Amino acid sequence: MNPRIMYRRTILRLARGAKVTIRAIAADDGPELDAFVRRLSARSRYLRFFSAISGLAPAQLERFLHLDPRRGLALVAESDAHGGCIIVAEARCVLEDGTGSAEFAIAVADEFQRQGLGTELLRALESYASAAGVRRLFGEIKADNAGMLTFVRRLGFRIRASLVDGSVVVADATTSQR
Repeated sequence: MNPRIMYRRTILRLARGAKVTIRAIAADDGPELDAFVRRLSARSRYLRFFSAISGLAPAQLERFLHLDPRRGLALVAESDAHGGCIIVAEARCVLEDGTGSAEFAIAVADEFQRQGLGTELLRALESYASAAGVRRLFGEIKADNAGMLTFVRRLGFRIRASLVDGSVVVADATTSQR
């Protein structure tokens, strides 16, 4: 299954009027994706990557760009709000072998948060996961990430403590209920 087939390019008008295009990530998005991560606030980078990074390591960038389409879907949202087309969000879900589960992760540029972009991205991931036969969609979230916790609760995800890391909670939902 090819993510370009599973996800059609979507144009979305956000709450504050900005227009973004959501599409599957492409192999040549490396410089723009790294620039996106570097533009995130230090807090947003920490909340997405669980560490104080300034940008993506080359191996990590390579993994982000080349997700096996049989194992998941990676999306980016682009905007020309700053005079050139730049990535303003990245979202992905990765299927876990033989478990019927998929893990999601989302990062939205600070100035594009709380405008509906995260909701659209998560719904696209849920749709993909459901079509791929996933029964459980989950994401690990830093326990002090109040904005993300409010967001996933509003979308019907349940929150439970992580069994591995006390600073992390797990948000999960059954895709058949969605």
